[in-house]
Amino acid sequence: MELYVKDIEKIWSSGGASLVAGKNGLMRKVESYDMMEQPKMKEWLREHVLLITTGYAIRNDKEALLELIQNMHEANCSALAIKTRFFDDFPTEALQLADQLALPLFFLNNNAGFQDIVFPVMVAVVEAKNQIHMDARYRMGQQNKLEQDQKLFLELLTGKITQEEEVEHRTFALHWPPVPARVITLQLEENGDYSPLLEMKREIQIKESLRVLEKYYIQGTCVCRKKSCFCIIGGSCSEEMLKKISLELTEKTETVNNCACFALISQEITGYLMLPEIYQEITEGFRIRKMKKQKQTVVFLKDLQYDRILLHIAQQEETGQFVQRKLGPLAEYDRAHESALLETLDVLTQKHGSRKLAAEALYLHRNTMAHRIQKIQEILNTDLDDMEELQELEFACKVRRYMQ
Repeated sequence: MELYVKDIEKIWSSGGASLVAGKNGLMRKVESYDMMEQPKMKEWLREHVLLITTGYAIRNDKEALLELIQNMHEANCSALAIKTRFFDDFPTEALQLADQLALPLFFLNNNAGFQDIVFPVMVAVVEAKNQIHMDARYRMGQQNKLEQDQKLFLELLTGKITQEEEVEHRTFALHWPPVPARVITLQLEENGDYSPLLEMKREIQIKESLRVLEKYYIQGTCVCRKKSCFCIIGGSCSEEMLKKISLELTEKTETVNNCACFALISQEITGYLMLPEIYQEITEGFRIRKMKKQKQTVVFLKDLQYDRILLHIAQQEETGQFVQRKLGPLAEYDRAHESALLETLDVLTQKHGSRKLAAEALYLHRNTMAHRIQKIQEILNTDLDDMEELQELEFACKVRRYMQ
């Protein structure tokens, strides 16, 4: 089954793009598509290719645009689809030349995400090569893309995919960004009874997130699960840029869901088979943030490495035994007497044994502080003036927080 430019026009008729010139070339064949990222494309042009571009590489350069159209005609390309946002005034000479050469010229919707534009074309090209009828082709819409992204994401997380070759094939087919990549995870704060990121909100969430990425010319894929949105982005960005993008993503998410949102940024991943490991780190990051009552909107996972180490240590059986031996009697006394001796000890260890600083932090009179310390020493049968003992108690208090 052959694919023509007239079929591409039909695919984009719902708002992806509009034909502005070269309508006499609608019967040009389309066998592949390509993305334009540099101004000089002549040696990469080939027959029956649909060229899609933001226009950034030839922004406000009329001569470069005219040369591109001429070169595409000589290479017998299919059509040119371009965004106009980087042209103050799109040259009328380009429209005239496209009409003269019968080379179809599309204006892409400046507000549409590149995945919304490219994915239906990719499906059409693949299915045409596999002799699938056009009627079936149009049933492959954005909803299918969302479901396929979700399916691949879950299969990677659950370890159902183990071969790198399969990963490369499926991520390429779904237009996922090439590695190295990062995962920016957006999570909604607990906010009572709501259904965020579900049904229509999920579609809007993904669409708005992809628009933010496109604004910065970043290829990305978004997957939503319950109250989290995972934005997988390609390319190398500075931490400053990653934070800026993440802040915009949280703002969009809060608008869509009417709920406070925060973001965690993973380290670079060199392969999608690493996703289960990254997902575990993200889960731990959210747990740490909640436990420590952090208020930052954007957090880099690398900055939580110390906390994650303590979290892992806290899960060990020997650690639990140590904490119970060092602090168990004090915790039991607090439960029986509704006291706060364990909290007092925790603050005292944080202040490196300084009674004065601990009393100030707890808003206690020095006599009350002295009485509590005496009681703690009796219950634990220990000496809080012994620095080595104090260090062990500090560790026990600290790791205990990661066991709750």
